[in-house]
Parts: sequence; structure tokens; C-alpha cells
Amino acid sequence: MSTPPRAVAVRFLRDLFKPHHHLDFLSQDVDFLDLDERNRRLVTELVYGVLRNRRLLDHYVGELSRIPIERLDESILWVLRLALYEIEFLRIPDHAAVHQAVELCRQFRKASAAGFVNAILRSFLREIPALPEGASARALAVRFSHPEWLVQRYLTRYGVEQTEHLLRRNNEPPVPALWVNVFKTDLQSFCRQLDNEEISYQVYPRLPNCITVDASGFTQHRAYKEGLCFFMDVASQEIAYLAEVRNHRRLADFCCAPGGKSFLLASQKEKDAQLCCCDSSFERLRETRNRAQFLQVPDLSFIHADLSSTPPFRKPFDFVLLDVSCSGLGTLRSNPDIRWKIREGDLFRFHTKQVSLLRSGFSILRPGGVLTYSTCSTEPEENELVIEEFLSKEPDAALIGDFHRTYPESHPGDCFFAARVKRV
Repeated sequence: MSTPPRAVAVRFLRDLFKPHHHLDFLSQDVDFLDLDERNRRLVTELVYGVLRNRRLLDHYVGELSRIPIERLDESILWVLRLALYEIEFLRIPDHAAVHQAVELCRQFRKASAAGFVNAILRSFLREIPALPEGASARALAVRFSHPEWLVQRYLTRYGVEQTEHLLRRNNEPPVPALWVNVFKTDLQSFCRQLDNEEISYQVYPRLPNCITVDASGFTQHRAYKEGLCFFMDVASQEIAYLAEVRNHRRLADFCCAPGGKSFLLASQKEKDAQLCCCDSSFERLRETRNRAQFLQVPDLSFIHADLSSTPPFRKPFDFVLLDVSCSGLGTLRSNPDIRWKIREGDLFRFHTKQVSLLRSGFSILRPGGVLTYSTCSTEPEENELVIEEFLSKEPDAALIGDFHRTYPESHPGDCFFAARVKRV
């Protein structure tokens, strides 16, 4: 007998903040896979929704509970968060949400807490606690459910209006964008197939081979399972098109996993051009190679190497893509857990690693060659300050054009940063 969906959600949320757990693991979770499609969608909605609104939900718990939130049992706290999310945001009858929460206490062997949970939820139904007003970092952090340190950074850089816009954007579901795999089909044929099946979609006009679809269950569609397309955020796709690569003979993607940008680069390069895909994680590199084989992306070479040390290449490259590992703070729509895992102090650690990678990647660029540096972060320590520090110490490097940002202004994709540097 399969585990009830709400129990799956609570257990996954509770374990998510243990070391080496990640939100992506939900799709591989044994209990999750044991559910039918409808209940998988419910669990996904609950997990992502609770994570996006955790600070707000904790405010409610803190206002209603006589026990300080830090002293509450971990499982019971997640039960309360989930039930409050259902009552506040989903079309679940109030009595059903309360009943389910009480039952969850028993399923997690916390029957003694059932009365407490029941009392908290019924108090919420009688009167929803007031939210802090105004535009202070604390007030916005509660209302928009973000860490206060990050909100304060937004306010300092962007002011109140743009900060609120960015906070709202972070809490929206991501735009379900697909890249049509031109190694197996073409945009026109793919769209014709969707038309024949009466599947709603829109061609994204600013990028080649990009469409948006109703993402609900599309990963189960035959076209997706056959590798005719894959999901990839539009801002992430943009990075692969920032540089003109057709006139380059030797190209490299030095932080290639999971491979999306490499595949888009491969679709643009000349047939006889070389594209080297490199990553420091052997496991992720192997997964990228397997994915490339499944998608039938030709003429790629794969090298396992840590570019923070001496690069293992003898011949220089004409083009290098360096989409570095970062905090991921620009992907809070797709990865809402990041806002609760990353601390402000982590930014310096990322900065040091990123500067090292940039120097290494630039060192094997030929004269006249171009490097694209990119992150999915909003924070200067990982973006502008990396480039500025690098340029101040590298006399042969020149910035090409302006920095590329997809924030804080309106953009359908995640918050990406990129800079193009040329070896003069």
C-alpha cells in the first residue's frame, strides 16, 4: 500500500535540509514514484508551495503557537506548514485540511501533538494573524517569504518598487520553456505534432527552437520521452546564444553538466568544429555524456577535470563558455529551497572559486578568443565583482559590451548574469 501523498510531502520536506539532499531528488523518491499521476502533482504542488512560502507560514505559526517555533518537533512543524499552505493557497476545504493534518501527526507517530496541531489550525481559521506592514526588509521578507538578508540586499541595490517586483517574480512558477532538439527533429515538425494533438504551446520569438507549453505532465509525453525536446529556462538558453560561435574551430564548455548549454552550442557550431565538454564531477559528466547520446548530439568530446587547477589542454580554444557553479539565488522560482539553504557568508566562498575558474578558463584562450562567463545568481560577489577583480589583474583581457542581466526588470526566465571577455 502506497504512502499517502501528504505524508510523502512532509517526509521529503523534513529530509530536504539534511546534508546532500536536493529538491531534484523528489522525482526519484521511491514513495513519490509509487503514487499515481494525480497524487504526484499534489505532492509537487505541496513541496514547492510550502518552500516558496515557508517564512510566511512560519510567521503564522509563530503568532499562533505558545511554544517557540524553534522548539517545535521538526515533523510537526512541517505538518503545520503544509496544512496552513493548503488552507491559505489551495482549494482544499478547511475541515479536510485540519483532518489531514491531525492524521499526519499519527502517521509520523506524534499522536500526542494532534490536539496542538488541531488548535493551531482552528485558531488560524478563526482569525488569520496580521502581517507586518511597510517596506522594511523584515516586513517584505515575511510577506514575500524570503530571507531577510537577501531582501535587504535587494533594497539597497534596487529600491522598494523593483525589490517587490523581483520578490513576486521569485514566488511565481517558472515559465515552462522547451528547447526543440534539432538533432532529432525541427521546430516546424515539432509544432505540427503538438497541433495534431491539440496541445497548447507558444513559440518564443527571441530564441531559436524555443517554445513554451503547459508543463503539467509533459515529461510523460512521447515526444519528451523520445528526446525530441527538453525543458530549459529561457534565460539559460540565452547564455548559449550570446556569442557568435560559427566562426570558431575549437570550443569548450568548462562547467558543462547537465549539458543543456553544450547542446545548444553544438547546434550552432560548424560541423567540423570541436566542442569539448568538461566538468569537475565525474558522475555528472557521465550523466551529461549519456544524455548527449540519448539526444543524439554529435561531435562532442568529454573530459573530466577540475579547471580550478592547471587545465589539461595543450592547444588553446577559440571560445570558452564558463557557466560556473554558484549560489543559484537567481533560480528561486525553480529551486525555492535555495533561499533557505544559502547564507550570506557563502557568497565569498563562491566568489573565490569563481575567480579561480575564470583565470583558468581564460588562460587557455587564444589571442582574439572569447570567453562567456555566466551565473544564475543575482549577487554582485558572484557577478560584477568577479569580472572586475579578474580584469584588474589580467592585462590581456577586455570586456566586450555591457554586462548581460535578466533582472530585476521583467523577463520570462530566471535571473542570469553574463559577461563576455576577449583575449587581446
